[in-house]
Amino acid sequence: MKIRSQRAPARRKSDPRGAADELERVFTSVARYFALLSDPTRLRILHAICQTEQSVSAIVAATGISQTTVSRHLGLLHQAGVVSRRREQNLVHYQVADAMFVEICRSVCVQMASRIDDRAPLRDQLLEFAAQH
Repeated sequence: MKIRSQRAPARRKSDPRGAADELERVFTSVARYFALLSDPTRLRILHAICQTEQSVSAIVAATGISQTTVSRHLGLLHQAGVVSRRREQNLVHYQVADAMFVEICRSVCVQMASRIDDRAPLRDQLLEFAAQH
């Protein structure tokens, strides 16, 4: 009786260029996602709607940002899928559609706030600056 050797199936060599291209696409996507957090105006808008749906006029009132600027940033956030919107008569209401985005934002904000608390002189300078403006 002849015994056949058990060979592992031939492995295809992975295409390092294809993997690198795919990784680059992932990194580009992640960078775009985090770029949405890079603007303090967007952070203020997200803070205004992270708990509940708000109309554009309510967001303007809560943030003190002009209606034009709020609408522009909400458009970017909507296009990225971070917020959803619905129209009710002549009002447009926005709410957070991507809960993970809010969690990332909250986590980063808590970390930054704790760093400020750890460095009292910086915290004091920021509070003094805020009181003047």
